[in-house]
Amino acid sequence: MIPTDYETVTVSRSRMTMIAGRRHSEPPEQVGEIGVLVAPVTRERQLETGRTTLVSGYDLYRRGHAVLDMREGDLIDVRGETMTITEAPMQWKRGERVIGWQWHCERREDQ
Repeated sequence: MIPTDYETVTVSRSRMTMIAGRRHSEPPEQVGEIGVLVAPVTRERQLETGRTTLVSGYDLYRRGHAVLDMREGDLIDVRGETMTITEAPMQWKRGERVIGWQWHCERREDQ
């Protein structure tokens, strides 16, 4: 059961293959749907050139266990936009017990 304060997001993943020594990504395939709390966020990011830029996206939170394996690089459809998970998932713990998860996703650079 998805709590009423959760929003359903769709998770897709591209499979990478090696062809003649080069990486090629296949079209994304849907992995599944998951209910999460969605919070808009804007962050400062320093580019390789030393310039600072603002990036916008969403932080996704889920209490308890992550019922879907969401990874860095996965595509997330949230609130009508397709975004990319840009950081490894963060676990929230109380002692040894996992009490929640957090993912950060951002708009793609070409949008």
